[in-house]
Amino acid sequence: MFGSKEALLKLPEEQRKQILFLNGSSTQAVYDAFNHKDILCGDDGWGNTPFSAGCFESVEKFCIQEYSDLNAWLLQHNVSLLAKVFLLPVFASIDEPAVLTVWQIVVEFASELFSGDNIVVADVNAHWCLHYHHDGIITFAHTPALATS
Repeated sequence: MFGSKEALLKLPEEQRKQILFLNGSSTQAVYDAFNHKDILCGDDGWGNTPFSAGCFESVEKFCIQEYSDLNAWLLQHNVSLLAKVFLLPVFASIDEPAVLTVWQIVVEFASELFSGDNIVVADVNAHWCLHYHHDGIITFAHTPALATS
C-alpha cells in the first residue's frame, strides 16, 4: 500500500509515525466490524455499486483524470487532516494488513493509494467512507442515514 518496506523507511519520521500497519487479529477485527456495519451498503461485492442501498444521505463520485484535481476534491470534503481513518484493501491477500492513519496521509499519498486495486478508506467511526475502484472512480459517502446506521 505504501510501497516496499524500504520505501516506507525513507519517509520522514513524522509521516511514518502516522502510518500504523495493524497486526492480523486487529486487521480481522476491523474487517469484521465494517462488514457487520455493511459499510459499502448495496455493493455487488466487486466494487461496482458502493453505497447504492441508501445507507448514506450523500454520495459523490469523482473520476480520476489528474491527481492534482483529486487532491483538491479530497480536501473539499471538510474532513479534518488529523481525522483517523482505516485503509482497507478490498481484494487483499489474507496476510495484507489494514492500516490506521490520518486523512492527511491519504491526501498526500492519493496518487499511490488510488492507482492500484480497490481500496476503502473509512472514518474510524463510520461517519463517512470512501471507495476507490480500480477503474479510477472514487465514491465518497457521508452522513449515515439514521434508519440504517
